[in-house]
Amino acid sequence: MAVEENDDGSDIFWPGYVDAVTNLVLNLLFMLTIMIVAVFMFALELSRHKDDKPVPIVEVPVEKTEPPISSEPKIELVKAKDIEINALQKQVETLKKQIVAQNDIRGAQKVVIAKTPIPKPEKALQKAAVSSGGVIVNFLLDAVTLSASEADTVRATLGPIVASGAARIDVVVPEGFSEAKRIGFYRAMAVRNQLIEMNLPADKIEVSVREGKSSSDNSKVIVSPR
Repeated sequence: MAVEENDDGSDIFWPGYVDAVTNLVLNLLFMLTIMIVAVFMFALELSRHKDDKPVPIVEVPVEKTEPPISSEPKIELVKAKDIEINALQKQVETLKKQIVAQNDIRGAQKVVIAKTPIPKPEKALQKAAVSSGGVIVNFLLDAVTLSASEADTVRATLGPIVASGAARIDVVVPEGFSEAKRIGFYRAMAVRNQLIEMNLPADKIEVSVREGKSSSDNSKVIVSPR
């Protein structure tokens, strides 16, 4: 992942609760739509039954008289549909109240932007080792910054790379972990700042934070000449 010169990564992460509330509201709206369609269909069915006119019954004399057809089943069916429609209307009203309550809660939320960096733990930097063709900077625990003494150690090993005129910073993070990618990005930026302090132009520094295998270690920041 190539990083722009002025990209500090502070605006690429959104709070997770915003997505959760949005999904809840969308689900409630979907359920409300289904309920409204169901009520509308039941209302049409009910009106169709009410508009049906009774067919006159002509009695024909026969040897064996049959009992007249009773209209009680139709009346019971209409009553049952009325009860079901009333229940659906109550559910729709309940959903409306829930959506209004969710909107009120969302409107009352305040967003506070925290700009305080993560505190530096002790012994944050394990080592800055020179490898073939580059330097490997190892971070410990959740460290994402360098203390003054650690920065001096890193700069002492980055001299040959700065002398080459261009540098590349690589961090390989475990696949599927956004938090690991975020921490790897901050670590790459900490090393990049040291190169800039050593008067290496920012446009000569290429930063790559990419996903690797699940066993990849994002604590290693590899700096090599480009």
